[in-house]
Amino acid sequence: MRLETTVRDLLAATWHVPVETVSRALPPGPRPALAEDGRALVSLVALRNTDVRAGRWRAPSFAQLGVRTYVTLGAEPALFLLSVRVTPAGLGGAFFGMPLRPVRIRVRRGEALARGAGVRLRYRTIGQARSVPAAGGTPLGVHATALLVSAGLRRLVSSHEPCSWEEAELLEPALAEPVLALGFDVRQPDSLLYAAETRFTLELPPERVA
Repeated sequence: MRLETTVRDLLAATWHVPVETVSRALPPGPRPALAEDGRALVSLVALRNTDVRAGRWRAPSFAQLGVRTYVTLGAEPALFLLSVRVTPAGLGGAFFGMPLRPVRIRVRRGEALARGAGVRLRYRTIGQARSVPAAGGTPLGVHATALLVSAGLRRLVSSHEPCSWEEAELLEPALAEPVLALGFDVRQPDSLLYAAETRFTLELPPERVA
Protein backbone atom coordinates (compact mmCIF):
# COMPACT_ATOMS: atom_id res chain seq x y z
CA MET A 1 0.00 0.00 0.00
CA ARG A 2 1.18 3.51 -0.78
CA LEU A 3 0.95 6.10 1.99
CA GLU A 4 1.04 9.69 0.74
CA THR A 5 1.27 12.69 3.02
CA THR A 6 2.16 16.35 3.06
CA VAL A 7 4.71 16.84 5.84
CA ARG A 8 4.50 20.23 7.52
CA ASP A 9 6.59 21.98 10.18
CA LEU A 10 9.43 19.46 9.95
CA LEU A 11 12.04 20.11 12.62
CA ALA A 12 15.31 18.18 12.82
CA ALA A 13 17.57 18.62 15.85
CA THR A 14 20.87 16.83 15.23
CA TRP A 15 23.84 15.93 17.42
CA HIS A 16 27.31 14.57 16.66
CA VAL A 17 27.82 11.47 18.83
CA PRO A 18 30.51 8.80 19.26
CA VAL A 19 30.39 6.02 16.68
CA GLU A 20 30.57 3.40 19.43
CA THR A 21 27.34 4.68 20.99
CA VAL A 22 25.48 4.34 17.69
CA SER A 23 26.97 0.90 17.02
CA ARG A 24 25.58 -0.39 20.33
CA ALA A 25 22.08 0.75 19.31
CA LEU A 26 22.12 -1.04 15.93
CA PRO A 27 21.27 -4.65 15.05
CA PRO A 28 23.71 -6.72 12.96
CA GLY A 29 24.01 -5.45 9.40
CA PRO A 30 23.74 -1.64 9.36
CA ARG A 31 26.90 0.34 10.05
CA PRO A 32 27.06 3.95 11.27
CA ALA A 33 27.61 6.51 8.52
CA LEU A 34 30.20 9.07 9.53
CA ALA A 35 30.11 12.84 9.41
CA GLU A 36 33.12 14.84 8.26
CA ASP A 37 34.53 14.93 11.80
CA GLY A 38 34.53 11.12 12.06
CA ARG A 39 31.59 10.95 14.45
CA ALA A 40 28.08 9.65 13.85
CA LEU A 41 24.85 11.65 13.82
CA VAL A 42 21.60 11.21 15.71
CA SER A 43 18.50 13.36 15.16
CA LEU A 44 15.28 14.08 17.00
CA VAL A 45 12.67 14.83 14.34
CA ALA A 46 9.18 16.27 14.83
CA LEU A 47 6.60 16.84 12.08
CA ARG A 48 2.92 16.92 11.12
CA ASN A 49 1.45 14.57 8.52
CA THR A 50 -1.48 16.22 6.70
CA ASP A 51 -3.49 15.45 3.54
CA VAL A 52 -2.86 11.78 4.29
CA ARG A 53 -3.94 9.08 1.83
CA ALA A 54 -3.53 5.34 2.39
CA GLY A 55 -4.02 3.80 -1.02
CA ARG A 56 -7.39 5.07 -2.32
CA TRP A 57 -8.61 6.15 1.11
CA ARG A 58 -8.19 9.36 3.03
CA ALA A 59 -6.65 8.96 6.47
CA PRO A 60 -6.57 11.35 9.44
CA SER A 61 -3.75 13.80 9.98
CA PHE A 62 -1.29 13.02 12.77
CA ALA A 63 1.89 14.33 14.36
CA GLN A 64 5.07 12.33 14.66
CA LEU A 65 8.18 12.33 16.84
CA GLY A 66 11.17 10.12 16.14
CA VAL A 67 14.79 9.46 16.95
CA ARG A 68 16.92 8.37 14.01
CA THR A 69 20.52 7.82 13.12
CA TYR A 70 22.22 7.47 9.75
CA VAL A 71 23.74 4.24 8.47
CA THR A 72 24.82 2.25 5.46
CA LEU A 73 23.66 -1.25 4.62
CA GLY A 74 26.02 -2.61 2.02
CA ALA A 75 26.67 0.46 -0.09
CA GLU A 76 23.19 1.94 0.45
CA PRO A 77 22.73 5.01 2.69
CA ALA A 78 19.70 4.84 4.98
CA LEU A 79 18.02 6.24 8.03
CA PHE A 80 17.77 3.91 10.99
CA LEU A 81 14.64 4.53 13.06
CA LEU A 82 15.56 4.10 16.72
CA SER A 83 12.11 5.10 17.98
CA VAL A 84 8.90 6.40 16.42
CA ARG A 85 6.00 7.95 18.33
CA VAL A 86 2.78 9.25 16.83
CA THR A 87 -0.43 10.84 18.00
CA PRO A 88 -3.31 8.31 18.25
CA ALA A 89 -4.61 9.01 14.73
CA GLY A 90 -1.36 7.63 13.31
CA LEU A 91 -1.37 4.31 15.16
CA GLY A 92 -2.94 2.54 12.17
CA GLY A 93 0.60 2.12 10.88
CA ALA A 94 1.11 -0.56 13.54
CA PHE A 95 -1.08 -2.90 11.44
CA PHE A 96 1.66 -2.78 8.79
CA GLY A 97 4.38 -3.78 11.23
CA MET A 98 5.55 -0.31 12.17
CA PRO A 99 6.90 -0.20 15.77
CA LEU A 100 4.86 2.81 16.89
CA ARG A 101 4.15 4.18 20.36
CA PRO A 102 1.47 6.76 21.17
CA VAL A 103 2.36 10.26 22.32
CA ARG A 104 0.63 13.58 22.81
CA ILE A 105 2.61 16.08 20.82
CA ARG A 106 2.05 19.58 19.50
CA VAL A 107 4.00 20.46 16.38
CA ARG A 108 3.78 23.87 14.77
CA ARG A 109 6.19 26.46 13.43
CA GLY A 110 8.27 27.60 16.38
CA GLU A 111 7.47 24.69 18.71
CA ALA A 112 7.62 20.93 19.13
CA LEU A 113 6.24 19.98 22.52
CA ALA A 114 5.53 16.55 24.04
CA ARG A 115 5.46 16.86 27.81
CA GLY A 116 4.78 13.17 28.44
CA ALA A 117 7.77 12.18 26.32
CA GLY A 118 10.11 14.81 27.73
CA VAL A 119 10.45 16.90 24.56
CA ARG A 120 10.48 20.69 24.37
CA LEU A 121 11.97 22.51 21.41
CA ARG A 122 11.01 26.17 21.12
CA TYR A 123 12.79 28.02 18.36
CA ARG A 124 12.73 30.68 15.68
CA THR A 125 13.92 30.44 12.10
CA ILE A 126 16.73 32.77 11.06
CA GLY A 127 17.00 32.30 7.30
CA GLN A 128 17.99 29.79 4.68
CA ALA A 129 20.29 27.07 5.97
CA ARG A 130 23.92 27.69 5.08
CA SER A 131 24.88 24.06 5.65
CA VAL A 132 23.10 20.74 6.20
CA PRO A 133 24.65 17.91 8.24
CA ALA A 134 25.69 14.91 6.16
CA ALA A 135 26.53 11.34 7.14
CA GLY A 136 28.55 9.25 4.76
CA GLY A 137 28.29 12.09 2.27
CA THR A 138 24.45 12.01 2.23
CA PRO A 139 22.79 15.17 3.58
CA LEU A 140 19.73 15.09 5.85
CA GLY A 141 16.49 15.14 3.91
CA VAL A 142 17.82 13.14 0.95
CA HIS A 143 17.54 9.53 2.18
CA ALA A 144 15.03 7.34 0.34
CA THR A 145 15.43 4.25 2.55
CA ALA A 146 14.70 3.78 6.24
CA LEU A 147 15.55 0.72 8.30
CA LEU A 148 13.78 -0.45 11.44
CA VAL A 149 13.51 -3.48 13.68
CA SER A 150 10.12 -5.19 13.65
CA ALA A 151 10.35 -8.99 13.94
CA GLY A 152 13.75 -8.65 12.30
CA LEU A 153 15.39 -5.98 10.23
CA ARG A 154 13.03 -4.33 7.73
CA ARG A 155 13.35 -1.71 5.01
CA LEU A 156 10.99 1.16 4.18
CA VAL A 157 11.22 2.68 0.72
CA SER A 158 10.06 6.25 0.22
CA SER A 159 10.24 9.20 -2.13
CA HIS A 160 9.88 12.87 -1.30
CA GLU A 161 10.45 16.33 -2.61
CA PRO A 162 13.75 17.96 -1.60
CA CYS A 163 13.54 19.79 1.71
CA SER A 164 14.01 23.54 1.60
CA TRP A 165 15.79 23.85 4.93
CA GLU A 166 15.84 26.96 7.09
CA GLU A 167 18.28 27.39 9.93
CA ALA A 168 16.72 27.74 13.38
CA GLU A 169 17.90 28.75 16.82
CA LEU A 170 16.53 27.76 20.20
CA LEU A 171 14.67 30.26 22.35
CA GLU A 172 15.34 28.22 25.51
CA PRO A 173 17.37 25.11 26.39
CA ALA A 174 16.23 22.00 24.55
CA LEU A 175 14.60 19.06 26.32
CA ALA A 176 15.24 15.80 24.43
CA GLU A 177 14.61 12.89 26.80
CA PRO A 178 13.96 10.29 24.03
CA VAL A 179 17.51 10.81 22.77
CA LEU A 180 18.99 10.56 26.27
CA ALA A 181 16.91 7.44 27.00
CA LEU A 182 18.61 5.64 24.11
CA GLY A 183 22.02 6.20 25.68
CA PHE A 184 23.17 9.33 23.85
CA ASP A 185 24.75 11.92 26.14
CA VAL A 186 23.55 15.07 24.39
CA ARG A 187 23.09 18.68 25.41
CA GLN A 188 22.07 21.42 22.97
CA PRO A 189 21.78 20.39 19.29
CA ASP A 190 24.73 20.91 16.97
CA SER A 191 22.26 21.64 14.18
CA LEU A 192 18.63 22.76 14.17
CA LEU A 193 16.84 22.79 10.81
CA TYR A 194 13.25 23.55 9.82
CA ALA A 195 11.30 22.85 6.62
CA ALA A 196 7.83 24.30 6.20
CA GLU A 197 6.49 21.63 3.85
CA THR A 198 7.39 18.67 1.66
CA ARG A 199 5.43 15.91 -0.06
CA PHE A 200 6.22 12.35 1.05
CA THR A 201 5.32 8.88 -0.29
CA LEU A 202 5.96 5.64 1.60
CA GLU A 203 5.47 2.01 0.58
CA LEU A 204 3.85 -0.19 3.24
CA PRO A 205 4.39 -2.69 4.75
CA PRO A 206 8.15 -2.52 5.28
CA GLU A 207 9.95 -5.36 3.51
CA ARG A 208 12.10 -7.88 5.34
CA VAL A 209 15.84 -7.54 4.85
CA ALA A 210 17.46 -10.89 4.11
